[in-house]
Amino acid sequence: MTQDYISYIRSKVGHDKIMLTFAGGILTDDAGRILLQKRGDFGKWGLPGGAMELGESSLETAIREFAEETGIKVTAKRLLNVYTNSEHHYLNGDICQSITFIYEMVAEESYDISAHRDDESLELRFFTKEEIDQLALAFDSHRLMIEEYVSGSFAMGH
Repeated sequence: MTQDYISYIRSKVGHDKIMLTFAGGILTDDAGRILLQKRGDFGKWGLPGGAMELGESSLETAIREFAEETGIKVTAKRLLNVYTNSEHHYLNGDICQSITFIYEMVAEESYDISAHRDDESLELRFFTKEEIDQLALAFDSHRLMIEEYVSGSFAMGH
């Protein structure tokens, strides 16, 4: 397949609501602040991650997407949770129910996020939980993921 999976599916079903699988991660700095990206599609903050492609595992997706969106080479420390009941509405009219795997990430080498800018990531920055509470996030599900991570308590059935 020469096009990405979402484009392929959307060519068949248009903007109708479909299920899509995503994976991403939470990376903290030495102060315990959480890395967020200011997304190019919504202009709001969110956790780095993206859509799974055919033939990928959720872990491969999370590592690939994290590198693409942040420039940081990471490994996963652990799977935090799977979130299956979020509905996303995109600016182009697409609607999906997301199945999202979130991992706790660890950087494999030193990095500098100050210069990483592209169409997907307008800005990268580390935030405290209190700062995140004041931000407009791209998805409510990301707020839940962050809250569960900070509390260390992960509920099943989201």
